[in-house]
Amino acid sequence: MSLLSIGFTTPWLLWALVALPLLWILLRAVPPAPVRRRFPGVALLLGLRDEDSVSDRTPWWLLLLRMLTVAAAIVGLAGPVLNPRDAGGTASTAPLLIVVEDGWAAARDWPAQRAAIEAQLAQAARDGRTAALMRLSAPERPVFRAAADLRSRLPGLAPAPWSARPESYAEAAALLPEGAVETRWFSDGLDRDGREDLLSALEARGPVVVHESARPVLALAPPGLEDGMVALRALRAGAEGARDVEIAAHGRDPGGAERVLA
Repeated sequence: MSLLSIGFTTPWLLWALVALPLLWILLRAVPPAPVRRRFPGVALLLGLRDEDSVSDRTPWWLLLLRMLTVAAAIVGLAGPVLNPRDAGGTASTAPLLIVVEDGWAAARDWPAQRAAIEAQLAQAARDGRTAALMRLSAPERPVFRAAADLRSRLPGLAPAPWSARPESYAEAAALLPEGAVETRWFSDGLDRDGREDLLSALEARGPVVVHESARPVLALAPPGLEDGMVALRALRAGAEGARDVEIAAHGRDPGGAERVLA
């Protein structure tokens, strides 16, 4: 739910504002008048002056301040969000499908990627949309549920120590729902067989936005020997010119302890 440029994550809490007039009446209420009884000892109090005075009714400005405090607390608990959508953007009503390439190549930027997935699910929750998540390391048929529910399961999401098989992309395409969906594809930056077919299948069901890390993916080929020296060959996803890369060799020293050898 949104109001002008402000959205709310839990808009149903705003219904509590309806109870403010009742709260005003309760705060204005005073206890019943005391019963008058004659007490002779009161004569001893004649002539005394009380330095402190208490109003028989709460001042209106204090009531208004209390009401504004309660209203601000209600609005705060409703989770206001400024500019819930990008400028000029329109909210989609289609279910949201999160596709994640969660192999070893995604491990380096996994915290940032998971934060981006959480942001997408938070926006979907504000728009009242359902969402599903498909991991390409082990594709399963997507089950759409409330975006807030899926968001609560993200802490258990972790990258797999292997790469997605080429067959995984064909399996994922076969498991896609028939209806319209909006897809957010979180890529690991590597090109594999079957990616184009899966992308075409997703685009046939609705808009697709691909998220990819700005940092290139690096890998090491198996080491070899050249002139009696260990030679390593580094691989990267894209060619942006020469760059320096630090490589640390881990192994056991002569004493058998694990440490950085070079």
